[in-house]
Amino acid sequence: MKDLKISRLRIETLATVSLLGIAASALAVAPSPARAQACDAPVELEFTVWNYSVDTILDNIAKFQAENPDITVKLTDYAWPDYHDTMVLRFRNNPPDIAYSGEDWLPEWASAGWLAPLEEIVPDVAKYKDVTVSYALNDMTFEGTLYGLPYYADLITFQYNKDLLGEHGIEVPQTWTEVRAAADTLAAAGIEKPFVYEYNQELPNFYSAFVSQVYGRGGRMFDDELNPLFDDPNSEAFKQLEWLQSLHGDGLMALETHETKVVPAMNTGKHAFTVLFNYNMAAMNNAANSRLAGSFDVAKMPGAAHGAYGFAKFYSMTSKAAEDPCRRDAAWRFIEYMGGGDFAIAERWAVEKGLGFGQLPLFDNAEVQETWGEWINPATFKEQAQLAQNAVQTPWKGIWSDQFRPILAKAMVGDMSVQEAMDEGARLWNELKSQFGQ
Repeated sequence: MKDLKISRLRIETLATVSLLGIAASALAVAPSPARAQACDAPVELEFTVWNYSVDTILDNIAKFQAENPDITVKLTDYAWPDYHDTMVLRFRNNPPDIAYSGEDWLPEWASAGWLAPLEEIVPDVAKYKDVTVSYALNDMTFEGTLYGLPYYADLITFQYNKDLLGEHGIEVPQTWTEVRAAADTLAAAGIEKPFVYEYNQELPNFYSAFVSQVYGRGGRMFDDELNPLFDDPNSEAFKQLEWLQSLHGDGLMALETHETKVVPAMNTGKHAFTVLFNYNMAAMNNAANSRLAGSFDVAKMPGAAHGAYGFAKFYSMTSKAAEDPCRRDAAWRFIEYMGGGDFAIAERWAVEKGLGFGQLPLFDNAEVQETWGEWINPATFKEQAQLAQNAVQTPWKGIWSDQFRPILAKAMVGDMSVQEAMDEGARLWNELKSQFGQ
């Protein structure tokens, strides 16, 4: 397992120093109506995203521009693993106007004054609160203020090959003990590595997938005072990392570096279980590309609580855009078009790409239900969504996650003990917590 790149550490250091020095003097934007004044000249906005389905984003932008000829939107995309660090540098030097944001970055970026408190400058955004699923609303809110509208909201779920389990007379596992027993049975029957895992310390979702499993057990990573719980050997997080280490150590787990490799791996029929962003089920059960399409399903996350990690990625306005009334108005119109209104864009993502959503009306949308019914049981997804939980988010969470993921990765494959990994993770957390004055 490689160490963190030096450049990555430098970016983390810059982010830490920046947050400590800037938070107290974060840009204050005076509240004003969304359409504060008539704007004589066209507005050009820059919109930054990670590079998922860029063609669809560009098409959505084209549709927006057709309806809003006074606004031009320039798209800039970055690789998902590099997005956080790249945006930290962009915010410090040349911020865009609108950006994809995430639940794990909002406290950091808002505390630094890089994002505009949308609810304060565009009070009209508050009307969307009552039609937003709770875990998405929580993830877009910082210090009681809403900062955006959902791009997508999803769960990290337990996914399995129902046909493979049926062939071997195995019931869908309800606990991690039962998952291990099923893996042993399948291995004895010739399925060499029943569990395939997205294993990549560079991905923010590598940590999130672990948290989702902990929530399945009914565990927590931190207490109400933000003290680490995971370094206690009796904690569910500690037990789950032991479980993963044991599964890998006994040769029952295959490792893939990205979800786009896990999906075809599941379609070889050589693996029965995985834990991924839920939208991957659409690709897994796509008859056009998947040999075993129709064989896969989602079950509630194993464990006593069947909880799962629920989250939101969202459209946010930067403080740069909020400074100018015309730019602010244009940016809000774009955000509302993409994440609000009649939710047509969110519906498109759900129908065409299988992305989850934060807009409550889409749970009962006929087209979404029909399309999703081809690759998942919508009722099961809704049940899991009702049990979903947010992760703890703090201004230092993103920095800590970057540091903890390589440690978590080493422990999973037995390169360090679970106790060593959890102790080091707790030490790093407490160090950052102290630096941020908590």
